[in-house]
Amino acid sequence: MMKRAILISFSIFMLALPLAAWAADIPAKVYESGANNVPVAQSGVKVEVFGGFGLKALLSTAGTGADGGCLLKDVPLGTDVLVRLTKAGYVTQYDVKTYSDADVSDGVILWIGSEANVKGLYGNLGEAFDAKKGHVYLEITDELTGEGIEGIQLAASAGKAFDLGQGEYLIANAGGVSVKIGIEKPGYAFDIESAVIPLFSGAMTQYYVKVQSGGAISASAGANGVTSAAITGAIKASVGGAAISGVTVAFAPKSGGAFYPSVLTNSVGVYFQGGFPIKTKIIVTPSKAGWTFKPASKTVTTKKSGTAVKANFKGKQ
Repeated sequence: MMKRAILISFSIFMLALPLAAWAADIPAKVYESGANNVPVAQSGVKVEVFGGFGLKALLSTAGTGADGGCLLKDVPLGTDVLVRLTKAGYVTQYDVKTYSDADVSDGVILWIGSEANVKGLYGNLGEAFDAKKGHVYLEITDELTGEGIEGIQLAASAGKAFDLGQGEYLIANAGGVSVKIGIEKPGYAFDIESAVIPLFSGAMTQYYVKVQSGGAISASAGANGVTSAAITGAIKASVGGAAISGVTVAFAPKSGGAFYPSVLTNSVGVYFQGGFPIKTKIIVTPSKAGWTFKPASKTVTTKKSGTAVKANFKGKQ
């Protein structure tokens, strides 16, 4: 899969971020995808971590050993940092991540693709890799199942868009300093409707979107031009307060008309759906076989663009 060949995501927000008060050392390993997508450890990769204002302050530098491992020192936790991977003969990769305590204990895995592999991929697509242009790899997956969402319609302001299958997409040879990408699929109500992703000459950036039954709930980069609001909430047992997973949550406009795409609560009983018109009354109704819910439904008024209103429920068997 291209995920193993190109990888490394990039976030949009280049905000004035402080050098975090909480910092830690994070073990990391760098791989390239080999034959049949078998991970191959990569030695000699320079891994740099940037933070602070505009993510331009160099915080840490490390080089991978024979096992592909290195230690990222003094990495701020809970705030975005930029990770850049470089190695001769490999396409430079960028990744903006927010690391946590779990990464400190479990370590992180990073991927880098050789120029030969990337050029081979482009050749299979009938394209030539342009080292003077920027390139973006997108992965759009279902939040609950982890499976890729196929059939997304991409509108890129620069470059050429390719559907690689299994929820993987590529914007090849995009000129300029950034590319605006619109994300759309019939029957899906994406909260993240478009994003502007920075481009780097001859480098690959990666952008993740996670979708829960038709609504985009999170992304590895900030979204621009969001023109819709969201509804979220938690559904728990009325006795004991245990989370109720697998609850279908339906959304209907109070004024009448077609229902919006429904969603399911996740393992902690939480649901999220986006793509609703702002300042609109929506009837939210939970359902699950063998369960009754209180209230049976709830009417909420969506808030301003890009924000979410809560609708919580209690259930009993």
